[in-house]
Amino acid sequence: MSALYRQWLILKMFPPKAIISTTTLRDRLATEFGIEVSLRTIQRDLLSLEANEFPLDCDGNNPAGWRWRKDAPAFGISNMDPVTALTFTLAQKHLERMFPRGAMTVLEPYFNAANERMRQTADSSLSHWPDKVRVVSRNLPMLYPEIAENIRDTVYTAVLEERRFDATYRSLGGTVKEYDVNPLGMAFVEGLTYLIATLNKHEDPVLLLLHRMVEVKATDVPVTIPVGFDLDEYIDDEMKFPMGDDIKLKVLFYDSSDIERIRETPISEDQKIIEKKDFWQLQSTVGNSYQLRWWLRGYGERVEVIGPKSLRQEFVEMAEKILNIYVPIAT
Repeated sequence: MSALYRQWLILKMFPPKAIISTTTLRDRLATEFGIEVSLRTIQRDLLSLEANEFPLDCDGNNPAGWRWRKDAPAFGISNMDPVTALTFTLAQKHLERMFPRGAMTVLEPYFNAANERMRQTADSSLSHWPDKVRVVSRNLPMLYPEIAENIRDTVYTAVLEERRFDATYRSLGGTVKEYDVNPLGMAFVEGLTYLIATLNKHEDPVLLLLHRMVEVKATDVPVTIPVGFDLDEYIDDEMKFPMGDDIKLKVLFYDSSDIERIRETPISEDQKIIEKKDFWQLQSTVGNSYQLRWWLRGYGERVEVIGPKSLRQEFVEMAEKILNIYVPIAT
């Protein structure tokens, strides 16, 4: 077996941030690749790699643990082609608006390698693309809370490996409680990270925000999946703010720009737009949800809800309340 090939496999096993022991490296070589070597051979390989200026650090323990140095580029993609580098560069700009603060640190070596590759293509037109592309959000920009790195890594690992963990959690009101957490899945919602889990001996899933976790501790207890649980169904039922069954929406739009955007990005497959003299009538089957109401409110005076009657009545009452709020202020 070529020592070079073995060392290449060893480097591929290194996680981006965490420490990996020589014992783990030896065992994985045996189980995943059928390569039987001693701990002494693994140690010699790592010392050889370090001596040849690979950015590795040893923790000095017995058995030793090794990791990439903090300034190390991502192994295996440093020679990525320019188009791949451009894709990583654009993904970085986009993901910064979606992921919580701190969650991008795991990808930093990849982004750094991509940015370095883009600098190396100075003579290529591709090198100018990042200066010509921007990712824009229509949502109000917010400063999302940070998640402690150790909490994020422990929770992500628990979800991936399907292991329970203990957590100290602070509620919105400030109450701090300890839970035995049974993780079922995760959802990223505009910069916030939600964990879907059951707590203690309960079987009904709840939502936990990662930035409210004060302390977490991994366990070896396997996850138990509640009977009938489906992550997509749970998200549809709990995180999309449903208020009932689908409805037949009928609204009038009074601005041509609004209706043209809706033509380009329909809100349902059965969407129908009827053009009148002074307005456009939109008919569509949509979910009866808070999201629908937020969407309609965003158009302000440029939209009028016609049906169903119950939804129109909601907007009539809302308009009356707004009118009572915005009375003229005495000067």
